[in-house]
Amino acid sequence: MELKLLKCDWGMEYLGDPPERLHKYKEAGYDGVECANIGMDPDEFSDLTGELGLDYVAMMFCDDEQAFRDQLEHVKKTRPILVNCHPGRDWFSHERGVDFFRNVMDMAGEVDVQVVYETHRTRCLYSPWATAKYLEAIPELRICADFSHFTTVAEGDMTLPPYSDFMDIAIARTDHIHARVGYVQGPQVPDARVGEGLEWTEHFEQWWDRIIAERQAEGRQFVTINPEFGPPLYQPFDPVTREPLADIWESCLFITERFRQRWADRL
Repeated sequence: MELKLLKCDWGMEYLGDPPERLHKYKEAGYDGVECANIGMDPDEFSDLTGELGLDYVAMMFCDDEQAFRDQLEHVKKTRPILVNCHPGRDWFSHERGVDFFRNVMDMAGEVDVQVVYETHRTRCLYSPWATAKYLEAIPELRICADFSHFTTVAEGDMTLPPYSDFMDIAIARTDHIHARVGYVQGPQVPDARVGEGLEWTEHFEQWWDRIIAERQAEGRQFVTINPEFGPPLYQPFDPVTREPLADIWESCLFITERFRQRWADRL
């Protein structure tokens, strides 16, 4: 099985226009890019990613079925290897959420790549317990695991039942990882490389490695991983100077290299 390590385009505008950024991601050793707004003509974008040997994971932000259909029409033009959707809203009743998933999963058959649904605050999969309930109701539902939202919403490390049971369910159904490190009071630690931030990194790695090992055992061809560290206001920053407390380019590379090192001899 292959690990495809992706660069999130979020917060990278300072590196230049979209073609310049794609070249920098390739030079840094990434296997691909994940973003919603490609900022280019779809054919030009697809040609350039193909020329650079970069895979593309498309993102969609879908409050309802119409938004899913509209965005899917655009995604069809960009030749992704995977589509990652922010699904519905957290205020949906469970019944409305199930209807949403079944409706959009029918539409997803119009593309010849897998569509996964991200665990994210404000969305149907906003918490570990809500996610477990949807996964139990819809056996074919597969997810993008952004567990930073789970630790924040639950205000805990998810190690004890019933939270650990919820994590088991989510891990078993994850095909795409957003490898950002969160903690009990926020979706992004100040610095994942040192101190308490590093302790949380090691905690999250236990979940991520379980996902990879389970997909490998199932014979999956690849797992996509995006160390999605975002800029302020998502990122902690100095309240006076507004300077970020870490370099998110370096944070993404740090997590990327840890994946490569841990799995170098296991794939």
